[in-house]
Amino acid sequence: MFTVEQIKEKLSQVRTGADFPALAKNLKNIGITYYETKMEDGRSTYHGENGYELSTGPGYEPIVVADQVNIEQLKADIATHQQGKSDYFEISRQSANNGIEKWAVCLVSMTCTYVDKAGSKVWVEHIPDISGQKPPFTAEQIKEIHGKVKSGADFPSYIQEIKALGVTHYETYVSDGHIDYHGANNYTAKVPRKYDLLTIADTAKIDEFKAELKAHQHGRTDFLTFIRMCAVFGIEKWEICMEKMTCTYYDKMGNEILVEQIPQ
Repeated sequence: MFTVEQIKEKLSQVRTGADFPALAKNLKNIGITYYETKMEDGRSTYHGENGYELSTGPGYEPIVVADQVNIEQLKADIATHQQGKSDYFEISRQSANNGIEKWAVCLVSMTCTYVDKAGSKVWVEHIPDISGQKPPFTAEQIKEIHGKVKSGADFPSYIQEIKALGVTHYETYVSDGHIDYHGANNYTAKVPRKYDLLTIADTAKIDEFKAELKAHQHGRTDFLTFIRMCAVFGIEKWEICMEKMTCTYYDKMGNEILVEQIPQ
């Protein structure tokens, strides 16, 4: 397993945000799967396989994390950092000033999630793959993220995470649960069927569907219950567009039944 000395050696190679993709790759190569860093004092906890965990002490004197999140300023500061114009300590201070309590880096999905003092995800961004040899995202990465979804209430955060991976749009087919995820340059990752075939009703029952959808979005039903309900009420598939942040439901004839805005 990895050691504190190995981590420090990798961190010593970082000068600015432009070095972060290489750092992520190097940490992943020594067995780190996930880590969190607190803005308050730079403490980090690194995780590996089989529950292995290692913590490092404070990296600087304590700083105050703002109560209010300034998402636009955060994004601007991160963009500057990624261009190599600020160092680690500066982006840490800026993140704290912008209301970020910690960032959580997943080296499986290659994402960095910014979290506020209330524990809410403020922003999720994809860590660039510097090798240039891997696809922008894989079915395995998406499956891992989808595994966190317990009810419709988790859907907006799921969308933000896969958007950060590079997914531009996708279609979910109710009949067997297979999903086609699309990215740039005509890239597609396919997730195969998840359950036995369901029969889709020939006629859509729009009012009943809307009522059940609302219940699902409030966390009252799980994903499979929602899927079965879609089949009963004549929904053949839904399409998610990341650019417009919309979810469109279709019947068997290809008619739009409902278009919803995805909360951000």
